[in-house]
Amino acid sequence: MLRIGLMGGSFNPVHEGHLHLARAALESGCVDKVFFLPTGNPPHKSDGLANQFDRLRMVELAVQGEEKMEVCREEIDRDGIIYTVDTLRRLLQKHRGQRFVYLIGADTLRTLYTWRCVEEVITLCDFLVLMRPGEQREQMQRLMQAWRTRGAHITALTAEPMDISSTQIRNRISAGQTIDTLVPKAVADYIRERALYGNEVEMKREKIVYKLKKALDAQRFAHTLGVEETAREMARCFGEDEERAALAGLLHDCAKCLTLGQMVKAAKEVKLDPVMKESKALMHAVAGACMAKNIYGVEDEAVLSCIRWHTTGRSGMTRLEKIIYLADMIEPNRKPFDGLEELRALCREDLDKAMHRALLMSFEHVQRQGKTLHPDTLAALEDYEPVSEIQNMTAIEK
Repeated sequence: MLRIGLMGGSFNPVHEGHLHLARAALESGCVDKVFFLPTGNPPHKSDGLANQFDRLRMVELAVQGEEKMEVCREEIDRDGIIYTVDTLRRLLQKHRGQRFVYLIGADTLRTLYTWRCVEEVITLCDFLVLMRPGEQREQMQRLMQAWRTRGAHITALTAEPMDISSTQIRNRISAGQTIDTLVPKAVADYIRERALYGNEVEMKREKIVYKLKKALDAQRFAHTLGVEETAREMARCFGEDEERAALAGLLHDCAKCLTLGQMVKAAKEVKLDPVMKESKALMHAVAGACMAKNIYGVEDEAVLSCIRWHTTGRSGMTRLEKIIYLADMIEPNRKPFDGLEELRALCREDLDKAMHRALLMSFEHVQRQGKTLHPDTLAALEDYEPVSEIQNMTAIEK
């Protein structure tokens, strides 16, 4: 008869401690395999509980490569409040001729009497009690014996647990701390991708960062983080919304590593001028604004506008748009260029003087390259200094 260990729980999230205890049960010879049994709607837990399908997927990722561990969907696929007695009835119908062994801790044994239809439960499965070394053994032995007299089959297994809890992991995520040693790598990646367990702002950023790290090369990703932080600092300095600035900085180059064809496709909803369609340097800003909206879920028009104009600029730029334009030029990872430190100093003192200087530097850079100034950049520059000799220049690469 195959003896199947059942490890039930919310797994919110699953962690290395769960896997450690499952391995201990297998190594003891008390069970032949372990079913992880994530619950759908546990009767005693609700606050901070991730979606049941996210929790199921995390357990699936955790047991990948574990030969004698499986995931059981029995409780995930059911509606309403779920009780162990109902689960055991169903499992015994599906797995005739096999014996189930519920893996529980000493704390659960102490509250076993609260389980629904517990007198039936103890006839439907055995119990393997995973106890810590030094547990109050005499007390636990008396408790186990009391259950045995009621017909329960209970075995004790002493196993050194790992000092990890799901609550600890959720708190670390909320505090922005790493969880990489507490959960399997695939689970940590999933939590980041799905932005689970953080506050709303942190969740949004974590999800964006995860996607950007895949979409950008290492150098561009480092630049992106530099612009995010610089934009936040400048927003604080000039009285703008820090979170808006940081979000725009984080996403300003989200399309940068696409091919030109991919950029044009991403911006299909925008009417593009011929010069724009031929330049990756110009096109990535337009495509980036479209991707920020359609791929990254940004609805704030002020943020989208910052991304759209961070390369060329435009006439009548908002303060937030100027901050992103400048942060892109002065962030700490930028390669040194003539006038960079002067520009950084201006960015701490006067936003319009800094913007005027940055546009002049772009104009001078274009002149040295023998190229022409894009009309939008020309219009931005003329907000500060009408220069008749550059009125007919039509393109710039930044």
